[in-house]
Order: sequence, then structure tokens, then C-alpha cells
Amino acid sequence: MTIERNNSSLYSELARKPDLPALAERCNLMTEILISCNSLPQLQPICRCLDAYLGIVKQELAESMSDFYVVDLEEEAEKPKKREWLLEETEVKCDYCRALNHVLLVSHFDRDMLPHLTGLLHDITHDMGNDLVVSQQPQLVIHLPAQPGL
Repeated sequence: MTIERNNSSLYSELARKPDLPALAERCNLMTEILISCNSLPQLQPICRCLDAYLGIVKQELAESMSDFYVVDLEEEAEKPKKREWLLEETEVKCDYCRALNHVLLVSHFDRDMLPHLTGLLHDITHDMGNDLVVSQQPQLVIHLPAQPGL
């Protein structure tokens, strides 16, 4: 069993397999809380929880997006030149978040660096979340007048 699976079993919401936008929102909320932390005892439980959520985000990205690729075609041959994952940058951001969270969880660092590390984690997590969350905009509905005889 991996560390992520061990941690994820501790959080009942993760057992229900939330979708990527919901996971991104939870990660954003946890980083909002981390920003207000100013001691290691406050930080560690949130980092452990965030580790579980980021592990599931990473897993879900790999599972749900593996069939979506951007394909560039060569003009002459009309065949695929390059196969690139659609959310490859999002996966990299997730890895950065996991690495920063790991540093916060297990490393000893200068206390003056805490706001900078949590701020950086917050910014990257929110940027990753923006990649995953589809904005909920109201749909435009056009009502046409009824035409007689149709």
C-alpha cells in the first residue's frame, strides 16, 4: 500500500470518490487554512489531510485524463507528430503541490519561511484548481415566439 492510500483511508469523503473539481475545491480550502497556521502542531494535521487529497487528485488525473491528448499534425504528412497530455501542466502543478506539502510535513525549516512556503503552496494549488474547475456560468436560453401553423 502506498502512503497516499493509507492516508486516504482516514478521510471518509475520499472513499466516495469525489470528482476532480470537488477535490480541487477541498485542496484550495486546506491551503486557505494552512496560510493561517503559525506553528507545527497546527500545520501537520492539515498537511496530512492535504497529502491524502493531493494523492487522489494525482490518481484521478492519471485515470480519467489518460485518453485525452492534444495531437499536432504535420502539414505534409497529416499524421500525428507529437502526443501530449491535455492536462500535463496540471499534473506538474499537482506534483509541485505534493512536494511543497511534503516539505511542510516532514522538514524542519526556518519559521520565518512558513508564510512563504504556505503561500506558494496556496498559489500553486489554486492555479491547479483553476485548471480543473469548470466555471458554472448560467446558460443562455433563447425563447422564440410560437409560429402559427407549425
